[in-house]
Amino acid sequence: MTSFNPNDHRIQCEDYLSHSLRSKVRFVHAEPLAKSTRQAPWRLDVEVDGVPQKFVLRVDARRIKHEYEVLRAMESIPIPTPCVYGWNPEREELGMPCFFSNFVEGESLLKPMLAGETWAEELYIDTVCALQEITRRDLSSVNEQFENEETADNILEAAYEYFKTAPDPLADAVYYKLKLTKLNLPEARFSNGDLWLDNLIVRDRQLVGVIDFESAGFSDPIFEFLLPFFVSPELRGRGIELRYCQRMRFDVDTLDWYHGLEYFDTWHWVRSTGETFVHYNDENLSAALKSWLAET
Repeated sequence: MTSFNPNDHRIQCEDYLSHSLRSKVRFVHAEPLAKSTRQAPWRLDVEVDGVPQKFVLRVDARRIKHEYEVLRAMESIPIPTPCVYGWNPEREELGMPCFFSNFVEGESLLKPMLAGETWAEELYIDTVCALQEITRRDLSSVNEQFENEETADNILEAAYEYFKTAPDPLADAVYYKLKLTKLNLPEARFSNGDLWLDNLIVRDRQLVGVIDFESAGFSDPIFEFLLPFFVSPELRGRGIELRYCQRMRFDVDTLDWYHGLEYFDTWHWVRSTGETFVHYNDENLSAALKSWLAET
């Protein structure tokens, strides 16, 4: 099956949801939550025992088993995440591995963050800190899935590995500067693996859900935290990064080092794929790295 549209499989979806929920389900409509790819999730509008409800259907995604099991483990953690149902690796009902979860009603944290609303900034810090305080013991049921940590050293070496096959004097200069100026970096901590602000859902200034755990694992906490500031540079200069480091008792002097690592990691990805990343391309990343070398 090269594509799956729930609207073309209404009966199968009804049977699948009814069996998983142990209730009578009537399929109403499905809408894709991302541009059409095989791995895009779908929002399902249904009636469960006559009551309108919404779910998110995940089918045949790259790390679907990992995401399902992590979300199941997160149900015991006091951070709002979607409840999940119907893990089906045998492909019996829909013809492919799948599960579904509650649809989290709310708005992305991105807009109020860009607007500079203080409550949104504090909520972002609170949420990331809460995620990063989760221990392997807290997630003991899925701990074996977190054997490989993504540390800052791993990120740096993986990026430079590309430039060994595509040499560039700027890459050499940045790599050795990062190696020589590295301070004490924090240990890996838990994250959903994608701290885009669109993955933090709010309603009435309260967090109602953290979504997208496909890449969840233990990784460098500062590198993870800084993702929104890299994607949306207008968030910088407000002291948010500083307050986060102080809250987590991380060395604030490492922030400039991490900015260089972000540029370097993205530059290697752009070079190796030939694609742009958000608003970053080969030219402006090269310029940013030259500026970083001159300023640090």
